[in-house]
Amino acid sequence: MKTRAVSPLRASRTALWVILTVILSTLVLPHAAESYSWVFRNSPAWNYMEKHRSKRYAKARVSVMTSYFKAKNPGISAKAARTYASLVEAISGKYGVDPFLVSSIIVKESTVKVRAKSGKAYGLMQINWKANRKWIPRVFPTVKSASKLLHSKPNIYVGCYMLRDALKRGGNVDKALDIYRGKSITSYRTKIHRYYSDQVDMLRKKL
Repeated sequence: MKTRAVSPLRASRTALWVILTVILSTLVLPHAAESYSWVFRNSPAWNYMEKHRSKRYAKARVSVMTSYFKAKNPGISAKAARTYASLVEAISGKYGVDPFLVSSIIVKESTVKVRAKSGKAYGLMQINWKANRKWIPRVFPTVKSASKLLHSKPNIYVGCYMLRDALKRGGNVDKALDIYRGKSITSYRTKIHRYYSDQVDMLRKKL
């Protein structure tokens, strides 16, 4: 069987292409990886909460979230703010997620408005009903329609469940927020972190 000879010119072009590919991969790929803005990684606020998520500080956390909710939405009553804060504390504990992360999402997504609607998103944690309607009733049998998400308790239950799943899939808080949001937006993660840090500072002052 005869093999076709490769011309020196063609061989040199092929070699040059391989070299250029290697050079570009070493320059472009690291840059692409570095362009992602990590917000929660090495966050002093997040690190502080690593030692303050136990039940010992639950009462103080509820007090902080109540005050923060009221400050971010002066239109809600103190009773409502307290109710939301207590629900966040209890439900986040059940799903093993940081309560201040949940409360920060609530502030960012709905400005603590229980009946907030934005397109296909509903309630405090702005749950996208259309995108999640197949599994929500299966996991939460009492939540059979979008209107149920306009109530604080079922909304926070579904939101915390989704956040726990996002944390498992993402492996860290920043990637989890991307998953929860549906896309990677640095400004979104930055605002969540700012609200989170605000509450951690308030907790520091209480303890």
